[in-house]
Amino acid sequence: MNHTAAILLSLAVLTGCSPNGDAKISSESVAERVQEARNRNDGPAIWVVKDLDSTLYLFGTVHLLPDDLAWQRDDMRQAFNESGTIFFEVDTGPQGQIDATVLTTSLGLRTDGLRLSDRLDNYQRNLMEAAANNGNLTIAALDGMEPWLASEYLAFAAAQNAGLSAELSADEALKSRAERSGKNVIYLETVETQIRASADLPEYIQLDILTETMEQFSTLGRDAVQIAEQWSVGGTDYLTDTIIRPMKARPPEVFNSLLRDRNRAWANEISRFMEDSGTGFVAVGTAHLLGKESLIEVLQDQGYDVERYFAFQGENVIDTVDATITRGGGR
Repeated sequence: MNHTAAILLSLAVLTGCSPNGDAKISSESVAERVQEARNRNDGPAIWVVKDLDSTLYLFGTVHLLPDDLAWQRDDMRQAFNESGTIFFEVDTGPQGQIDATVLTTSLGLRTDGLRLSDRLDNYQRNLMEAAANNGNLTIAALDGMEPWLASEYLAFAAAQNAGLSAELSADEALKSRAERSGKNVIYLETVETQIRASADLPEYIQLDILTETMEQFSTLGRDAVQIAEQWSVGGTDYLTDTIIRPMKARPPEVFNSLLRDRNRAWANEISRFMEDSGTGFVAVGTAHLLGKESLIEVLQDQGYDVERYFAFQGENVIDTVDATITRGGGR
């Protein structure tokens, strides 16, 4: 249960007075103060790793967001401002975009004259045609792709159709903030490592993922919006159930390549930071911070204490009283 949920639950046992039965807090005042607490703390989840002379905040991001979603909270801003070093997954600046284009072309587009549809059965070809029509895409464009790229292309198209954007994602917002603030920026992996996590999956797995993407195309955009909304209010249970559980149901190569192996590599980089002194901030896809074999669990296995972080600022929202104390004082 997160901090805000605990505050709201405790309203059921409030006495509305001090132990001596003094002045009540009006329901209006309590509601206003609870809402202020929500505005400060009920945002995307943050964890904190500490040792004797180092502090590292772990902030999960979503790579596609609606342009009207309010997600930046004071706890994130405070942790970011305290940090001298900021870790991101990968460079998405001009050079990173060039590298991504080159690698996507070489690893994701067919150059041998064969078509994607040649590897699909009649049902799958009909699915591809329906998804292309619904996404305002061309069959020819999809037909020249490897299955992994076609799947990602369709998922991205569905998200765009639902009003989500990568340009205004949490990652890009924080990268801009880091550059403007003169932070030391470290990238946890190369563009090639990130792309190959999908491109190097066995073909039969790529085709299974593509088929699932095409079958669910009509709901992908709506699901992506719900994920973004749940992320923005710290809904880690929902995100774990929606993102991690389905991935775990696939062949183990999928989870291992996309999450487990990368989490382990990133933890080694983070450990080097923790061996020194200072304060840092890690901004990576929220899936990397959820469930078993997450980045959090890997760090815990390395001996670090990792806890959920709440920057509760200002006076206490409500004044709780021991339920055994009566209005007259005494037990």
